[in-house]
Amino acid sequence: MKKLYIILLMSLVCFSNKLMAQGEIENKTEYRYANFVLGINHGFGSALGGETKDLLLHTAHGDMYQNKKGFTYTPGFEVGIVYNVDFKNNKTGLQIGGKIVDYGFQNKYTSENDEHNVKETFRALGFQIPIFFKFGFSDIYRDMSYCYIGVQPTVNFMMSRGLKASWSSDKYGEKLSDGKQMLTVAATLGFNYDILSINFNYMFMDMVDPSFEDAKGFKPFAGIKGHVYVCTSLNIPMTRWITIHNWTAEKIRRKLKNGKSI
Repeated sequence: MKKLYIILLMSLVCFSNKLMAQGEIENKTEYRYANFVLGINHGFGSALGGETKDLLLHTAHGDMYQNKKGFTYTPGFEVGIVYNVDFKNNKTGLQIGGKIVDYGFQNKYTSENDEHNVKETFRALGFQIPIFFKFGFSDIYRDMSYCYIGVQPTVNFMMSRGLKASWSSDKYGEKLSDGKQMLTVAATLGFNYDILSINFNYMFMDMVDPSFEDAKGFKPFAGIKGHVYVCTSLNIPMTRWITIHNWTAEKIRRKLKNGKSI
């Protein structure tokens, strides 16, 4: 994982230097530039399904059905680069990029008398491609203030399932080899201000297959249709914008460029 972060950082530096050099020649950095994204995914609540005869766990304390009332939270992360193409009216534009993401959701099952419960957590690690249309009411490059809407397809290359029972301190976890969805898609609505961004995401389907049957003929993922998660992130433009708006950053840029302190 450390090697991956180093490769991403080196790619980011090379890419941003190339963009700045191109901008000095073509004077187009205002319209084409990259953003470095580093954020936290907040998975709130359970998957959006209904209670069915298959949506239960067989435990030593009886059969347990999914509880929609309990609050659950599953944190994750995202890191990547998003490329911007702003239109010359300075109020609309497009974004497309690539991110490494970790996200998930949690189901809570309870016994009939609510005496015992089991928490079931699903997590996925994947490569996500944000495709957004962005718009604002002022110069979106100068102010870095805009809304964005679009979709985020994700290729999941590692998924896991964990169980934690209220009557035991032990935790059970496994990698999902069966019943997983390799491709998921989320609809996204977001807001960006300065270098801060927040977006709301609805998964059309989740990383598990609701039609999957286990060896006993049960459908352990039946009714799981999707979930909602929120992402809060730093969205840093890799252009002169960041140094123009911050004198300390501009001094560092000049020092690196000129090879001497100022």
